[in-house]
Amino acid sequence: MKKFIKKYLPFGLYIGVLIAHYKAYIKFVKYSSVVKEDGDTKLLSKIIADYHVLEKGLTMSETRLGFGKERVLQLIKYCETYVSKYNNKDIQLIHAINVITEYRVFHKKLDFTLDKDLLNRIYKVEALLTKVTPSQQKYFTRNQYYKNIDEPFELFSKSRLSVRNYSDKVIPLEELKKAVDLAKHCPSSCNRQTIRTNVYSDKKLIKQVLEIQGGNRGFGHLADKLIILTSDLSYWHGVYERTAPYVDGGIFAMNLLLSLHSFKIATCPLNCNLSPAKEKILRKLCNIPSNEVFVVMISCGYTPEEFKVPYSKRYDADSLIRIH
Repeated sequence: MKKFIKKYLPFGLYIGVLIAHYKAYIKFVKYSSVVKEDGDTKLLSKIIADYHVLEKGLTMSETRLGFGKERVLQLIKYCETYVSKYNNKDIQLIHAINVITEYRVFHKKLDFTLDKDLLNRIYKVEALLTKVTPSQQKYFTRNQYYKNIDEPFELFSKSRLSVRNYSDKVIPLEELKKAVDLAKHCPSSCNRQTIRTNVYSDKKLIKQVLEIQGGNRGFGHLADKLIILTSDLSYWHGVYERTAPYVDGGIFAMNLLLSLHSFKIATCPLNCNLSPAKEKILRKLCNIPSNEVFVVMISCGYTPEEFKVPYSKRYDADSLIRIH
């Protein structure tokens, strides 16, 4: 380590790197939910994350009856806490309870009896709202899903949704190359073009990678191709650019998702929030050079003739914009 510092990092620069990372970590710990779970926003973030897990479960090609009991109970607890501390008006809270109701109705329609204690907790949380309307995950035929790909951008961009249900049809590599060629026209810091698109086709390797990634339960095995986007650190010049690889990567990723959608290839982005141990394993397994950082994974496949995707409730624009 000392040899590395002496050769590559002058003392002042080394101290600058340490200070920059220290300040970034302190800020993250201070304002995130890592240590303290105070405030309505932090609690809402947990509510949204948990109801989305249930939404995904309800859209799987083979939904396991009775799935996610502990997750439902945890979500109910979060909703009850939110209402007791704040209110029952936030649209994400309301949607969360509607998803819980959909979960109950889904099992009732299939004559599956949920545990009595779970049902009682569900009825109790439903009573927190004046009116409960079961949410309904989005159902598509293949033709319906792609009906707007040649329409104006507003319709086209809204039509792309994360799909977790794929057919066994193989995606030609040439189609992926065309999508990458289209995606490359996105903005890139100083036109450095640091993003590398790693494509994997081997089913056994994809299975290994996704098992390590861990955020694809119930659908990862269906993916025909797996893409891993990385950013080459060789292109970045200063300590102040330490987060730039992920900004460039995010911009490229969204453009690639839209490009793949235009070629009628369904996708679902998967996080690369990897522990050092997982990153080490994946770097070797996926043959990623040590000078590149993981940005995001994308599962790819052609859709079946019929499938469902999560509702994924969005806030309206007024909630997301500040006019200064």
